[in-house]
Amino acid sequence: MTLEQAVALALERSPVLVSLQADVARAQAQAQGDSRFFQSNPELSAAVGPRLREGNNSLELGLGLSQRVEIFGQPSARKGAARAFVSASEARLRARRVELVAEVRTAFARARAAAQEVRLAEDARTLAAEALTAAVERLEAGAASRLEVNTARVESGRAAREYNRAIRRHAAALSELSLLIGLDETAEPQFQEARLPDNSPALSLPVLLEQALRARADIQAARAELEASQAQQRLSQREALPSPRLGATYSREEDAHIIQGTLAIDLPAFNRNQAARGSTAAQVTEATRTLEAVERMARAEVKLALVRYQTAEDSLRIFGEDAQKALQENLALATEGYRAGKMDFLELLVIRRETLEARRDHIEALEEFDTAQAQLQRVIGSLP
Repeated sequence: MTLEQAVALALERSPVLVSLQADVARAQAQAQGDSRFFQSNPELSAAVGPRLREGNNSLELGLGLSQRVEIFGQPSARKGAARAFVSASEARLRARRVELVAEVRTAFARARAAAQEVRLAEDARTLAAEALTAAVERLEAGAASRLEVNTARVESGRAAREYNRAIRRHAAALSELSLLIGLDETAEPQFQEARLPDNSPALSLPVLLEQALRARADIQAARAELEASQAQQRLSQREALPSPRLGATYSREEDAHIIQGTLAIDLPAFNRNQAARGSTAAQVTEATRTLEAVERMARAEVKLALVRYQTAEDSLRIFGEDAQKALQENLALATEGYRAGKMDFLELLVIRRETLEARRDHIEALEEFDTAQAQLQRVIGSLP
């Protein structure tokens, strides 16, 4: 399984995106409703009743139709707020997708490192078994002591225990990755070998900061939230102004038909929308400070992630493939030298442990590099 395949599966199957996708759908539906020019339905009224007079009663009929009309910019403010809410919900969804991708990359690196540690532990167990066999052969030939054989047997048991631990760590790492990407519990991915790019481009902090401030979805969401709160504030201020109701009435009085136009206006004597105006003003202040805090956090995260990435890259280059091959060659030569009686068992043990530790350090450096790369892509808002 490649990293790209794992990320694609997570974006397709992960349940953590479902609620945010629903938020986007709700915001879009709300925006459709707020885009109507008339937010209230027309009102139809009717009146009917007898006119009682001595000797001549009659039935009187009256009909009226009115519609509230917003003439002080309320529709445009409402549409602006709705569009900003849609943008904010979409940005939150993108931000969660970026976070999910970073989580998958980190879990993928951890699972791949765990698989490599299993192979390392298996090689260590094989080497320990070979060393034990060689020690027994040398003891039978009178060229080794019982102490060497006992030490080799202890090392063989230790290698077997470490192998079992590596198997358990590998299973735990696979479970974590499977939860993120929605793998079937019976499936076991096979990982490609990770390699450090030969010519990785130099990273510039100013360029990364500019990209983060431009592309990070959480910053885009904070900006959209600010725009939405500002639009809501404008709407609350304009809703304090009276909205007339225009209409027409029809009535019949005796033998006369009467048609009249009507105009009704609310008088803002008591309710001037004070609560909504105060609430939206507080929301604007909160959104402004939130945007400033998110931008500060983004700058700090980019600086930290870049340092971590550069450190991990330098560490990984130290444990290059040439160094690993040289260590493996030394180990093979040392094993043959012990069999030939050219070195004692303690020297073989030291060389073997150094070789295994170096391979383990290489695995950890590779995992740290992959994790640092995932975090750097997350803090600059990069998606695959």
